[in-house]
Amino acid sequence: MCAGRKWKLKMKRNLKHPIAIFGLPLDSLTADGAVGVIEGMILSGETHQIATANLDFWLNSISDSHLHRIIAGCSLVLPDGMPLVWVSKLLGCPLADRVTGVDLVPRLAELSARKGYRIFLLGGKGDVAERAKGLLEAKFPGVRIVGTYAPTEEELEQLNQGEMLEQIHAAKPEILLVALGNPKQEKWIWMNRKRLGVPVAIGVGGSFEIIAGDMVRAPRWVQRCGLEWAMRLVQEPQRLWPRYLRDFLGLARQLPLTLLAGWIQRPYLGPSHVATVMTPRAMHAYVHGRLGSEVAQALQEASAASIAGGVVMVVHLTGVRQITAAGLGALMGVRRQLLDGGLTAWLAGLQFRHRFLLHAWCVNPLFDEWDSAVAYGRFVVKGLETTARVELHGEPETLAAQTRARG
Repeated sequence: MCAGRKWKLKMKRNLKHPIAIFGLPLDSLTADGAVGVIEGMILSGETHQIATANLDFWLNSISDSHLHRIIAGCSLVLPDGMPLVWVSKLLGCPLADRVTGVDLVPRLAELSARKGYRIFLLGGKGDVAERAKGLLEAKFPGVRIVGTYAPTEEELEQLNQGEMLEQIHAAKPEILLVALGNPKQEKWIWMNRKRLGVPVAIGVGGSFEIIAGDMVRAPRWVQRCGLEWAMRLVQEPQRLWPRYLRDFLGLARQLPLTLLAGWIQRPYLGPSHVATVMTPRAMHAYVHGRLGSEVAQALQEASAASIAGGVVMVVHLTGVRQITAAGLGALMGVRRQLLDGGLTAWLAGLQFRHRFLLHAWCVNPLFDEWDSAVAYGRFVVKGLETTARVELHGEPETLAAQTRARG
């Protein structure tokens, strides 16, 4: 960590829960809204990692569980790809907008010019970062870009962090923009998060090349139509053709399954609520009705109580009639909140339809299944039985349901 500065490591999400798309917890924000959230992170005094995810991120994550957990653990995950926005609409939980790394960088430069936040550019080939720095300084007078560093392939392959960390520590930035490409940039930030001493670290992929003019970005109307990839393909066919083909085949394979899992659920329009049971070893949250945005706050309150009590949280889905992308996103947000507190989130009461949906929506690798039970006021863990007083929380009409759930 930087000498003379104390950094509290606590990877937090913004207060609004994310939306789960293909197992990625995507935050529904505009580019300007994202900048506002990022400024709040800077002022929080804590350490945050931000990812801008697209289909390539998703495909990399489903074949790399470590990367999947890193992305799921980021403080903010922004949808950098129109297919993700389109899928969110098909699932009935539309994202506010597509927000790319190249959308964020100029806005953060403008924020730096107004507020004095220091920015460090890490990555890019050759002198790309230095040229991007010059162009940003010309466009946003007063922007504070306090350093650039382009690591060699050898440094990245050998994971030689010394020189990179020394440069960052000396510059003391509030915002670190990392352009190493996925999955390198996400893994590098995560691996060094305790040593960076930077409030906000963002993976921005090939943004420096576009800002420096080495690549021409598609016109705005092409971006809105979701065809920006075509213009990039024309400029870099050898590098991008295999990647885009892989992305298309992956989407064609997964999308029908994802939509089927959502559509076979019977719509549930009745009341939904969360009832909780606290035991000496776990906070049990029983979700009834629909796991959607309407129970997000109750789940967050339960996770806060779990953290305060220093116990794991078990979310019971036996009474769940329908799961939405927003509800699953809220569950992923709770998981992140618990991990911040050094705890874990478990699922219980899974039926076949729940398992199928979790698999189809690429979320099952993030959660383990609870194999214990709360029965007759006793907490049972793999043969070890401890009598415990059970506290009931919730509305009066839910207590009977809690009692039935406990046996």
